[in-house]
Amino acid sequence: MTTTTSYGTWNNRVDPYAANFETSIYEALGDYADTYDLDAIEAEYRSAINDALPSSVSLCGSDFIGPYDAEDADFEGYPIDEDGRLDVKAIAEGIDFWAIAAKHEL
Repeated sequence: MTTTTSYGTWNNRVDPYAANFETSIYEALGDYADTYDLDAIEAEYRSAINDALPSSVSLCGSDFIGPYDAEDADFEGYPIDEDGRLDVKAIAEGIDFWAIAAKHEL
């Protein structure tokens, strides 16, 4: 059984200006947020991020969760930050948020 640990929150790993994952979406859309299906954007964006992360790491709520033990973590081919950790910001930034949002405009 793999022991998991927090790899950080959306706020401290991806968007320091948003309190959580959902706030990032709302703030990105700004004054036009009410012209989008926010629930659909959130679901698709979250799914796209989870698909882009290594299979042992996931975005749960606003927390990134992954294996505690290094031998359980296979991050080969994924970006690593300057501290030697999985670079979840680079992975999230590789997702085209605006393409997802465009599909859910009301």
